[in-house]
Amino acid sequence: MKVGKRMTGRFQARFFVGAALLFAACDTNTSEPQDMMAPDMMPAPDMAAVDPGGPTSCQGPAFTENVSACTPGANDYRPRVNMSMNDTWAACITDDNMIHFLSGMTPSSAARTAAFDSMGVRLWKNPKPLTADDFLNARNDYSVTNGLGSRVARRQDVHFTELPNGNKLGCSDPAIAPSFPERCYGPVVLKPIVDDAFAQGLVGNQPRLQAARMEAALLWFFYLSTLSEIWTSSFDNINDVDSSLAYYNAAQSRATPQGLGKYIQALGPETYDRGFDATLASRCWRDLDKVLPAANTTLYNQALAQNDKALLRGMALILRDRFGQLSCSTGVQQQANLEFVKLMGGFMDRAVRAMDATKADALKAQYTAASAAQVDVAKSQQLLDSLFPCP
Repeated sequence: MKVGKRMTGRFQARFFVGAALLFAACDTNTSEPQDMMAPDMMPAPDMAAVDPGGPTSCQGPAFTENVSACTPGANDYRPRVNMSMNDTWAACITDDNMIHFLSGMTPSSAARTAAFDSMGVRLWKNPKPLTADDFLNARNDYSVTNGLGSRVARRQDVHFTELPNGNKLGCSDPAIAPSFPERCYGPVVLKPIVDDAFAQGLVGNQPRLQAARMEAALLWFFYLSTLSEIWTSSFDNINDVDSSLAYYNAAQSRATPQGLGKYIQALGPETYDRGFDATLASRCWRDLDKVLPAANTTLYNQALAQNDKALLRGMALILRDRFGQLSCSTGVQQQANLEFVKLMGGFMDRAVRAMDATKADALKAQYTAASAAQVDVAKSQQLLDSLFPCP
């Protein structure tokens, strides 16, 4: 299926719309997090009683990535192979397999990936019992001016049809976004999850689970953002192609990713590298097509498709790993893992259902299980492996 068709198709997303309505009951305001209840108005319970702390990850069933049977797409950009001389792309600036920022400097969006990593240290990767201060400090990371929260509140899912009447950036308008829940995925679905998780965590309501909700929602934000910045680079700000890399790995070198890229590299090194190749494809497109709005829609679609395939494989590896951790974790951490699986599985439903509706239903039956004991980990992982075998 061509990328252009995927971008204009309408997929069913009942799970997400339902989630959006549920979370909207907690917070329908799409402004920045300052509108949440002031911390000095909240009780300060002893959260150690409900979160005893301890390891935040464990080793589930053994897994080593093997993509030796995979072959690149016919139109993939391949800078690691003979400096791209063997692919269909014309010579361009990234053929040396290096980053070349179009703006000449590291994009400011890299700071949003750094904020996500800082939040992780305070919350979902913190082995100590989570406290109100941990949530407050994480919220400070999230809500700085023009920071991570500001972009969650306007992020679009480019797989769905653009807003009508040429209103390309209308998802940032709280009066418009709710009418387009699939396209305006950040403000309608992700922001309410994060806002509610902060509110619940600050009053000590299952803090470890709330941290997992944030982690899942924000990882999906980075997936959407890597693609969305390619899209906005085509018509709004050409330098957004640099931001696409920043959302993938904080605009770091191939070997030293942060944020989403670090998650993927740890689970699937070749999947991560294919994703990095794809970000270089985006930059190559903008080197070969320097006008605004972009003129070469063929290269744009090829770059977007290559990014999306590698990213989806990466997100599948993250979900696969968290399914595995259900079998080796216990107590509140197991509940947090189950919540992560439910959210990430739901986020991926669009892509899975577009490939195979039967497998989508089978996977959904696993990630919506009422308890970890009811999840068939092996079956869940086998489904993901069959759906996303190659980056």
